[in-house]
Amino acid sequence: MLPLYQALTTQANARSARVWMITNKPATKLLRALATGRASLTHETFTQHPTPGKVQHLRAHMMSLGMIEEHNRRIERYETWLNQKLLKVPSPKHKQLITQFTTFVHLNRMRHLARQDALKEGTLLNARQSTSTAIEFLGFLDGRGKDPDECTQQDINEWLAGGPTTRSLARTFARWVMGARHIPKLDFPYRVAKTLPRLSQDRRLELIRRALDDHELYAGDRAACLLMLLFGQALTRVAAMKMEQFLHSDDGDLQVVFGEDPIEVPAVFSTVFKDYLANRPNTNTASNPGSPWCFPGFSPGEHISANHLMNRLREVGIDLKGAKNATLQELVLLMPPAIAADALGYSYQVMDIHEQRAGARWKAYSELVRSQSKE
Repeated sequence: MLPLYQALTTQANARSARVWMITNKPATKLLRALATGRASLTHETFTQHPTPGKVQHLRAHMMSLGMIEEHNRRIERYETWLNQKLLKVPSPKHKQLITQFTTFVHLNRMRHLARQDALKEGTLLNARQSTSTAIEFLGFLDGRGKDPDECTQQDINEWLAGGPTTRSLARTFARWVMGARHIPKLDFPYRVAKTLPRLSQDRRLELIRRALDDHELYAGDRAACLLMLLFGQALTRVAAMKMEQFLHSDDGDLQVVFGEDPIEVPAVFSTVFKDYLANRPNTNTASNPGSPWCFPGFSPGEHISANHLMNRLREVGIDLKGAKNATLQELVLLMPPAIAADALGYSYQVMDIHEQRAGARWKAYSELVRSQSKE
């Protein structure tokens, strides 16, 4: 227990650690049990605790200090959520299908990403949505008195047409069960968005000016706004940015890295980033000393939740999808989409879509140059 004792008593604000231990009775009681050997220092001790949520912060502390082996919390959160979800599935056959699907598709993928330190919050949220719609799709078939192997194309068409567009997220499950021959080979089309939300350029510039000049806004919100409004970064990416992605030169210039090459941050905006990065929150306790994250979270070793950041920026008045789309479409008007993709960390396909929606003419650039030269 010595590493924990030293971390708590030497942190910059030791009083907060004392307050936490006094007010969190379950954590204090568990600490005594661990110190006296009445409880073993394993993950099971925490997951099987009567109030696991109240001792999670203690567990994260111990993982960050090397007292207990690392365990990916996102995978554990998904597994816990899945177990609760499966309790509400009445059909044993459906429950078995969902268990196999989530094991071979979502959990395998999450474990692979975790080994590469690339598992993001968005992957967890997508896995939950995909699993929920898969369960709903099986319930839809059951309501028609059909087993999965009796599914028809008409069933799929009516499922998609009879509910919200999120039903299309069952496609991953449908393709898997078709491949495993639990459902006949049928067509489960992608959902094609009819419209793409986008801010007007005037509104985007207005929000950029506010993020730059409104010092009443929280510094982290200003920095996150500019990362979205200047560079078209999704909030899941912003929340997971690391300090090493900001490069400081000796002459005071600032660069930020999203893809292959660093991007120069215009001087007028660099002060916002420099001031925030020099005074990041949640770094004065034992939770995050020397945190690598640009936006440290409240839990030890974690970055801020993308959902938490999303709620904060919505309070500022930002249409998040509209802001990102507007920024990317403005950027492909200024540079070829392939260059934008490499610089901003997007695929060429994504940037091609934004080029088409923005009406950019970079694909015709070579023909335009040749025609002008002939003239």
